[in-house]
Amino acid sequence: MEKVLEKIDEITSDPYRYVAHLKKRTGKKIIGCFPMYVPEELVHAAGMLPVVIWRGNALVTWGHSHVPPYNCGVTRTFIDDAVKGRLQFMDGMVFHVRQCLQAGEFPLIIERNVKPAYMEILYLPPLYEGEAIKSFLMDDLILFKESLENFSGKKITDDDIIKSIGIYNENRSLLKRIYEIRREKPEIIKAKDIMKIVWSSMLMPKEDNNELLKGLISKMEKQEIKPEPDRLRVILVGGLCQTINFDILDIMEELGLIIPDDDLYVGSRYFANKITDFEKNPIKAIANRYLKKTPLCPTKSVWDIHWADEAIKKMKLNKAKGIINVIVKFCPPHTTYYPDFKSVLAENNIPELAIQVEHEIVSFESLKTRLQSFAEIVGGI
Repeated sequence: MEKVLEKIDEITSDPYRYVAHLKKRTGKKIIGCFPMYVPEELVHAAGMLPVVIWRGNALVTWGHSHVPPYNCGVTRTFIDDAVKGRLQFMDGMVFHVRQCLQAGEFPLIIERNVKPAYMEILYLPPLYEGEAIKSFLMDDLILFKESLENFSGKKITDDDIIKSIGIYNENRSLLKRIYEIRREKPEIIKAKDIMKIVWSSMLMPKEDNNELLKGLISKMEKQEIKPEPDRLRVILVGGLCQTINFDILDIMEELGLIIPDDDLYVGSRYFANKITDFEKNPIKAIANRYLKKTPLCPTKSVWDIHWADEAIKKMKLNKAKGIINVIVKFCPPHTTYYPDFKSVLAENNIPELAIQVEHEIVSFESLKTRLQSFAEIVGGI
């Protein structure tokens, strides 16, 4: 188990080196996909390698000439990496610009300064009622498929898409199984390692990642863990689009908190909802996955389901005692939704703590004090 985690740590500690080497090793084109909803299956079916665009690992410098400092970490670091030439191993980039205002800036900046060989813009729609939304989404995906064919020089057949969906569905099932084991015995693995596991699946070819996860699951299922009843179970919610600083996750666990489950993008959100009924019309099946309302996302404009209600269900499922909201600084969708989220939790007497995270260094001492106070409150219930 330690050897598998070491391999995953090696991949995620330097994704630039890993993906650049991956391109050399496979000879395939690398397509960077902006989180959270680019249908990677279509890129895979075109014979190319999709990787989910990540938050950079360096301080932003040149990027400040192109995006304001009040953009979130993933947008600022991506632009910074791009204009510095750190992403030259990417043959193409795909964005969906309706997700947030900051994402809408990307195509113009990239087109003007980087000029990748391939760039595509998706307009994945909000989930309003009516057939018009479904029709618009299908047209968007078909146009995306055609643009991938033009760039790759490969005709994408239904069989190609069906095969890719099968590989991706297997990956979702394996990640789901890891989460099930973690729920049964949360002491088995650290929160940061869970995040690295999901992140590795965003970077690796799914075929390779599936084999890696199978080995990990085999070890996890056999390993016996002594329960630690004194630890307080909490659920993490938020972290849209990007990873959370691993030191923050370590601090939580050092204070006696334990995380049996989460509602994070680089977490359970990434592999939620397998694609079903895809044998006859695989593109429609991909569209149907996007049209799912849960896990609820503030970027999809869902009005008849409340995010807080879904978080409370997850908390009860895991027998947790509280919720920690991880709000990425300058994330408009999450920040706008949060007041209503907090109100619902307060009405239900659910202990909740909001922590704001950013790409730059944060004050760990003040954060530790707040987390310690929260742990004491939750422990006293």
